[in-house]
Amino acid sequence: MKHLKKILIIIPLFTLSCSSVQYVENYEPINVFLETKNLEKGREYILLHDKINNLAPLRLFNGGEGEEHIIDPRDPIDYTDGLFVEKHWKKMYKQYAQDTIPKYWKKEDFPRFNFILENKKGLLGYDFMNRYLNTRIDTIVKISEPMYYMNKKYIMFYFEVASFFGTLSPEVVIMKKENGKWVVVREIGDYIYY
Repeated sequence: MKHLKKILIIIPLFTLSCSSVQYVENYEPINVFLETKNLEKGREYILLHDKINNLAPLRLFNGGEGEEHIIDPRDPIDYTDGLFVEKHWKKMYKQYAQDTIPKYWKKEDFPRFNFILENKKGLLGYDFMNRYLNTRIDTIVKISEPMYYMNKKYIMFYFEVASFFGTLSPEVVIMKKENGKWVVVREIGDYIYY
């Protein structure tokens, strides 16, 4: 019975440690990207405490849901600027699409920004609106965990800025490291219309 208890404790810990290896070690690329968005220094923004599920950036990059690449015959534009490579896409999809473990941001992940963490569950509910409606705090930032792409040459993540009264387009951000610095390669908006 003792051994069974140990095994039941070790398996989830092992699974969690293995799943975190597939993500970047720190959030420097996201911090660099946020700097390009010119968020006002000192101004408070709401950061969705729950990290956006991996399926959101995967869908934006792919052009539709699921593993198969969606090509609209009426729209010949390649929104990925040639970054979509089927064998790398399938590898990334298999690695990240099944990760359903909820993950959460901490204030320490973004030390240069004044984020207030709010849970998805109460977002834009009555209590939430009472706290923020007559304040200068009216912008919600939503971000996913960065994922590796193309043998770790690129990372990509979901980014969205929404106000209480509307939303800007969600997008997938693709970055890579050049000369020791993170640079934005492409921002792909939600070009899919249902």
